[in-house]
Amino acid sequence: MNIKPRKEIYNGLAYNYFEAKNDKICFMFSGTGYTYDKPLLYYSAALMLELGYDVVQICYSFEQQQFEQEPKAISEMVYSATNPIVTHMLNSKPYQKSVYIGKSLGTLPIIDFYMQQGPSCSSRYVLFTPLLSFEHILQNLQDKHAFLAIGTADPHFSQEKLDQLNCHHLAIVENANHSLEIANETATSINLCQSLLKELQSFIQK
Repeated sequence: MNIKPRKEIYNGLAYNYFEAKNDKICFMFSGTGYTYDKPLLYYSAALMLELGYDVVQICYSFEQQQFEQEPKAISEMVYSATNPIVTHMLNSKPYQKSVYIGKSLGTLPIIDFYMQQGPSCSSRYVLFTPLLSFEHILQNLQDKHAFLAIGTADPHFSQEKLDQLNCHHLAIVENANHSLEIANETATSINLCQSLLKELQSFIQK
């Protein structure tokens, strides 16, 4: 990426800030093991910069025992940690557009909070491998609109639940796992990443 991030800390939590000096901002929420240097998130950040968005990658981690809570409590935990940074950045400049990109664990605050709130500016939502096995997730996705990508080999995949989400832009990838890759098929996985980014760009630019 041509723009190098500034390493910042706010409210005790670190984040990477790529400033494109525009009136659009993208917030990124990683998974527990799928970090910002992994292909899909790395190139999503590059794409958002290419499209003129400031990018904020929030760097959080939690102890393993914290994931023994109920799903809604886990979602609240991630939101409580990350939202001060989101609020701080939205108050820092008069942004006109925002995009929220989450991977796995990082989709929880997007689905349970940001998609439920009235946004302060025009917003779009991107959900890479959301945790559809959490019972409350389907309810909170109803009557909303997001780009949702998941593979059929993902343990959280449910065709029955996806069939109920006809108002979303769905990218269902045959045989892709929770990393949105196909095991032992490197070239195919690279092409898959490219295809998803093209689809994501189309969704963002609509």
